Parts: sequence; structure tokens; C-alpha cells
Amino acid sequence: MKNDSTERIRFGPHVVTFVPPDLLVLEFAVPLEVDDCNRVLDHVYRTTAERGPCKVLMDITPLKSVPRDLREAVRARKDASKHAALAFVGAPFGVRVVLEMIIAAIRILKPERPRYPFAFFDHKEEALAWLHSQPRVASSNHAA
Repeated sequence: MKNDSTERIRFGPHVVTFVPPDLLVLEFAVPLEVDDCNRVLDHVYRTTAERGPCKVLMDITPLKSVPRDLREAVRARKDASKHAALAFVGAPFGVRVVLEMIIAAIRILKPERPRYPFAFFDHKEEALAWLHSQPRVASSNHAA
């Protein structure tokens, strides 16, 4: 049975909060290390597998770059996310470029993975408004 209350879990310096019915808020901090980030992604993928596609707000405000080993680890993951939409908050220009390249590479190299809208925002309020405007995605309509 699903818990319908807000859940907040810490993975190293990072925090993941699930807000029912379908919002995941990921707050990344520094240092940004592969093991902690993999644990965050494992939790996100497990949550979306159990609850269905979620709208994800990824706050990366403290990050100034995405380390190469982390970029490679994300690209190498075999699991696929089940997102309805993804909003990045606080990414400086260089990080935006890297994230767009990672997303483009995954879409080219792994076309079987589901696609979902994503956008970049300077403030959480803007990101939340955009996420709330995105349609909910039924589990049966979303590829795994």
C-alpha cells in the first residue's frame, strides 16, 4: 500500500522528497559523488516504478559543474526513468549545456527510453508552476 504523506530521505548531502500524488523534489548539494547520486537515482527509479510516472523538480543550485565520472555513470545506467516532466532549478549556463548534452546523448543512444518534457528555471516557484501545468501521465501509458 502506498503511503500518501510527504516522505523525505537523505542520501549523503542530497535530499529527496516525495509529495503526493506525483511530485519528486531532488535537492542536490556538494560534493557531487557518483555513489550518492546513484543512490538518489535508485530511489527515484524505485519510487516511480511503485507509484507511476512523477513530475520531478531537480534543484541543482549549489552545483558549478557536473563531474565527468558522474556524467559517464548516468549515461551508463541500464534503468529508465519514469518521469512525467523534469524541471531543473538553478543550473548555471555550463551545467545547462552539460545536462542538455547528457539528455540528447541518452535519447540518441537509447531511443527506447521514454521521452518527457524538461525545462530549466532560475527559481523553484517557476519550476513548480510549470510542473503543475504538465499533464499527469498514467503508468499504463508510459514506457518503462
